[in-house]
Parts: sequence; structure tokens; C-alpha cells
Amino acid sequence: MTGTRSADARWMQGEAAADRQQWSAAEAAYLDALALDPRHLPSLIGLSTLHSRQGKHVLAHAALMRASGITPPHPGITYGLAQRLRYFNEFAALERCLADSRFAETAPVHVLARAVVMLSSIGAHEAAVKLADRAVERDPNSAAALYVRGNLHLFSGEPELAELRYEQSLKADPRLYQNAWMLASVRTQTPESNHIDRLRKQLSEATPGKEGEAYLSYGLHKELHDIGDHVGAWSALERGCRVKRTHVSYAPDEDEALVDQAIATFDAEFLRGASQVEQAAVPIFILGMHRSGTTLLERMLSGHSNVADAGETGAFDAQVHLAADRHYANHFDAAVLARVRGMDIDGIARGYAKSADWLSRGKPFFTEKLPMNFWNIGLIAKALPQAKIINLVRDPMDTCFSNLRTLFAGVATYSYDQSELAHFYLQYRRLMQHWLDVLPGRILQVSYDDLVAAPEVVGQHVAEYCGLAYQSSIADVSRSSGRVATASAALAREGIRRDRGMVWRNYEARLAPLRAGLSSFYS
Repeated sequence: MTGTRSADARWMQGEAAADRQQWSAAEAAYLDALALDPRHLPSLIGLSTLHSRQGKHVLAHAALMRASGITPPHPGITYGLAQRLRYFNEFAALERCLADSRFAETAPVHVLARAVVMLSSIGAHEAAVKLADRAVERDPNSAAALYVRGNLHLFSGEPELAELRYEQSLKADPRLYQNAWMLASVRTQTPESNHIDRLRKQLSEATPGKEGEAYLSYGLHKELHDIGDHVGAWSALERGCRVKRTHVSYAPDEDEALVDQAIATFDAEFLRGASQVEQAAVPIFILGMHRSGTTLLERMLSGHSNVADAGETGAFDAQVHLAADRHYANHFDAAVLARVRGMDIDGIARGYAKSADWLSRGKPFFTEKLPMNFWNIGLIAKALPQAKIINLVRDPMDTCFSNLRTLFAGVATYSYDQSELAHFYLQYRRLMQHWLDVLPGRILQVSYDDLVAAPEVVGQHVAEYCGLAYQSSIADVSRSSGRVATASAALAREGIRRDRGMVWRNYEARLAPLRAGLSSFYS
């Protein structure tokens, strides 16, 4: 006990030094604490966080892995450990960490709600539901718990229950405006049944320029669009985009330069060799622009009895982070690209194989539906030669307008300005053309229009490419089983929709910058 108290004291000194950005002093204090107690979790978490702040990603991961097998002594440490495990995409360890019954019974309910989001984000749906239900049981008036439980109902195809939870959450906290935004998406609104008047009132009460104004504006756009008020819908969308753009950082020139660098780095000669590390399950990477039909195709493939749907995991990026000793958000940066030719490709493959054990849920195939993996195609092909890579291609205006009217969480920072959106789309197409040129035969191009027009035919073609025997369940996207945890959650269960194209025509007069940016596709 004395050793633990002494370790606690040194850890506290380390935390204070880290707050002052005195890195050497903080590291010394954490190491002193661990010398006194090698299993001192706060110090291992602190050391991992310190190394991340210093840009030492591999050391940060190593410290965290020392911590991952230790049972946290109280819920605050459990949550701190869980945050770090999510940062590193250590899915199995994260699920084990948050399965601790003491955490569910003693952590503050608002902390449980955040933990539910973490579990849901990695596809641990059953664990997320269990924890969310316990959170609501402990505090039936917790707006945060009711909101996340509503999301899980929506992801599971239970829209009525989702609506109930969102309404309960709004009642508990009228300013938790995410509920109003999600309520708009649960179903197609009608002139007789909608939330438009309430949304307008909420907008008048929201703090200008804050995230709440964006949620409400996008929700109002969706509902006005549903009832055919395109003038009002555009005004709401324009307002939402304007607010959201002030909350994100995006530099178009950086992405253009990054594509140039990727094309130069991943030439045909570099891509000629590939890892020989075996993968127990075959990953099917479904990628492309957001809103291009990736969720629909994943929904189709997950209907096959031999395919698990892993969702949007970031599992491959996690291995690239370690190989580059650098963490990045959403897609690699110039510094990571500069290190590609020195990366341990077999190490990426081995690390991914460990993640795949959890992602595949014991099935021989699993989907990795992360649209932005189109940046990673060169590394995927080199590290995982057995992987299947499918790129969804949708009409450029349809794709980009769908991006424009979607409120994303932490991704697609290019999508709130028409000119920036068009520019990003051009970079995506330019990089994809490079991959097709240097990796002939590796990538299956799937047309979204063909997919919705002839799902059975395209489904058979996709199954053949993946090495699967076709099953009729692939085309049954309206089935009740499975979960969909993306912006397309409600739409993905409505069956094959053939009326989703050309929606932008309702707003054509307002989309001149987007149309001009994409003019090369329509000449």
C-alpha cells in the first residue's frame, strides 16, 4: 500500500509537469512511479499520453499495451484507459475494458454514454446496447444516455424506438440539439407529420455560430426537403454549411500536393512486391467518396453467411500509424508518405491480422467500409495481397451534393464549401485513376447506378470478385438483421431506392460553384 501511495504521489507530479509541458520532468516522474509499482495504471496511461504529445507513437502504444492487461481500480481510470485504447484502435482490449461490471455500476451516467459511443464506433454493438441500457436504467432522465440509446435503436432498424428516445432526451435537455437533427433523419417527413415549426423555434433560441446551430440547420434542411420546400431547404442548408465551415480546418492545396506525393511514392515498381504474411480472414475494403453507395454495398455483402460487417474501423490506418511512428487523422499526411519506402510492410500485415481476428467475428470474410481508405490502396495492396478492394463510383454531382447536405462527425472537412468539395472530388478521382493504372486487376469498380438498377446482377459480380458463392440474401438490404451505424442508417434499410439520383436538380440554380468545379465530367 505504501508503494502504491508513493507511486500515486509521483504520478501526480508527472501530471503537473505534463500540464506545464515539462516533458522530461513528467517522464521521469512517471518512470519513478512505475519503478515503485510496475502495474500503476495511471502512470502507464500518463506515460502513453505523454509520448503521444511528443509525437512518439510507437512508444505511446507500447506503454498502453503494458496497461491493457491490468484491471483498473476505479471507473475514472477505466474510462481513461478506454480513451487511449480507442485512440490506438485496439478493439478487443477496448471491449474487454468497458465490459467491467463495476464500471457500468459506478461510473457517472454521462461517462457511460461516452463509453457507449466508443463501443458503437468499433462495431461492438451488443456491448454498446448492454451498457446503454444500464445507463438509462440508472438515470432515466439522462439526456446523453437517452440520445445514445436512440442511436443504437436507429442503427438496429428500430426507428419508432429511436424517435421515442430522442424525444425523451430533448425533454430532459432541450438544448441537446443532436436529437433534433437525428429525428429529422429517422424517417421521411410529411406535410402532416414533421418537426419544422419546432426546429425553427429551436434555431431562434440556439447560440449563433455554435455546433447546435449547425445540427438544427441540417435537420431543418432535411425536413423541408422532404416536404418539397426546396427554397426553404436551401436556405437552411446554406446556413448549416456556413456555420460548420467555421468549425473545421481544410486546405485544398494540401490535399492536391498530397495526391501528387502519393502518385510519386506509389509507382509500379514499388508496388510490385507484396507481403507474404497470411491473413486468417479475407478483408473486403469498400471505399470511395462518402455518400457514393459504400453503406449499401456493405449492407448487401453482410447478407452473405460468410461475411462479417466490421463497419468503419480505421484498423488499417492504425497499423500504418505504428509503421510510420506517427498518428494522423482520417488519412496520411506528407510526413507519413515520406516514410513509406522504409516501412515494415510485413509488420503492417501482422498487426492487421491481429485486428482481423476480432473484426471478422470468426467468419472467413469481413467488410472494411471506410470510404477514405481510397488513400490507403497502395499500402493495402502491398501489405494485404489477398484483400479485395471495391471502389464505388457515383455520378459526381449526385455524390458531391449528397456530401454537401450531410453533417459529418470529424471527417469530410472539405464538404461545407462547394468549390472545396469539387476540388476534393477531383483529387479523389485523380488518385483513383493512379491506383487503377499501377494496380491493374486489383480494384473492382462498381457503379452506384448499376447497383441500384440491377442489384442481383451487380451482387453476383461482386461476389464472384470476392471469391464468394452468390446468395440471394445479398440483394435483401431491407432485412431486419445486422446494423448500420453511418449517416445512411435509416436509408440503408428501406430497400434498394431508385429515386436517389439527381436530387441536386432541385437546387441547380444555387449550385453553380459545384457544377463549375465538376465541369470536366459533363463536357
